[in-house]
Amino acid sequence: MQKRQILGLFAMLAVTAAVIFGARPWLTEQTNASAEEAVYAELLENTPLAELDGETVSPNGRLEVRTVGRSDIYVSGVVVPEAIQIVDRENGEVKWEDQGWVTQSALWSPDSHYLALAFGARTRQAIRVIETDTWTSWNFSLPDGSAIPEYTFLPEDWGAWEDTIVDENSFRVTVGYGDGVEPAVYRCFLRMEDSTLTGYSYEEAVEVLSGDYDFDHDGETDTVELATTYDHMEDEKKAVGQYVLTVRKADGTKLWSTSAHWAHPGWTSVFACKVDGQDYLLQYEPEMWQGWADYSYKLFYPYIVSPVTGERQEQVLRESYLVWDDNFRMDGHHFDSTELADFLWEVRGYIADSTLLLSTEDGGFLSNVPGLEMQSYPLGGVIALESREDMETALCQWESEMKSEQDIA
Repeated sequence: MQKRQILGLFAMLAVTAAVIFGARPWLTEQTNASAEEAVYAELLENTPLAELDGETVSPNGRLEVRTVGRSDIYVSGVVVPEAIQIVDRENGEVKWEDQGWVTQSALWSPDSHYLALAFGARTRQAIRVIETDTWTSWNFSLPDGSAIPEYTFLPEDWGAWEDTIVDENSFRVTVGYGDGVEPAVYRCFLRMEDSTLTGYSYEEAVEVLSGDYDFDHDGETDTVELATTYDHMEDEKKAVGQYVLTVRKADGTKLWSTSAHWAHPGWTSVFACKVDGQDYLLQYEPEMWQGWADYSYKLFYPYIVSPVTGERQEQVLRESYLVWDDNFRMDGHHFDSTELADFLWEVRGYIADSTLLLSTEDGGFLSNVPGLEMQSYPLGGVIALESREDMETALCQWESEMKSEQDIA
């Protein structure tokens, strides 16, 4: 009996030992997990919060972008904020909110109507534009509709707002930076559809034209930019959507801009001229529609009215227009070769020693060439003639040929 009790005791001790020693790995794991959590908590506490870069307050002072809270997410040496918000500075009301990111950068439109927000994590970058009336947003996409590719990053100066062009607000986005990376530039256009913000992007190439100009007469050199926007592929080549010519002050402030297109409604020509030793812009548009012509030009210089508001105006030195047609059989027909020669000779006086900054006349493209190289249907060659008399002779000859074509004696 005693022997059986002793054996039973040994069996009980063996079972107890098995249970205790079998549980030791679990206890070790629990201890290690707690230690790791403590280390991670200390890491979070001592790690800086991801910053919000760029323009935090809207130009009108009404709205502010901010990050709030500290999440328990550690990425790339920073703690991710719990959220990013746009708030009303007067009453603190949260107008818009989204999750925080590893990087976030704010860029307000000059009229405070839009906020472009660049954000991203370790390998991804994105841009969202928020409209501050409806609080709807548009996510930037490449022209083919895809997102910014993974491991493609945004430079510090990733965006710049532009003026309204064709009744749409636009801004420029630069994607890609780093050694061996060729940045790509996109012009984005925004519009409202059914009270919802939408947009689209076109690839754009920007060239700074050569030339030493002071168009606003402030004694400092201005810069002339020519942006070419590509809107689709045609025969495996990029097809031009439009051109945008922009004059900027030395500090980058925009003085003046215009758009031009290869399609007939977008034809225009812009020249850099000198008058009494000072630089002027001349915009010339010899329009022709179904035989009805409306020729006009404007000689002016652009300037900033107020550095505070950035308002721009044009000081016009001279402008003129002339209406005529080559529909010789129609009622109301008007063509006067003397009158037209006077007008063309006046234009020639300004552009003879000018630089043609941009021309899309006749659906072609010219830039940074002598002014007299401009061509326009049907009288482009006439403006290059060297005397007023030669011009009128050429116009009379052209009139005679047109009448002959229309069987007019």
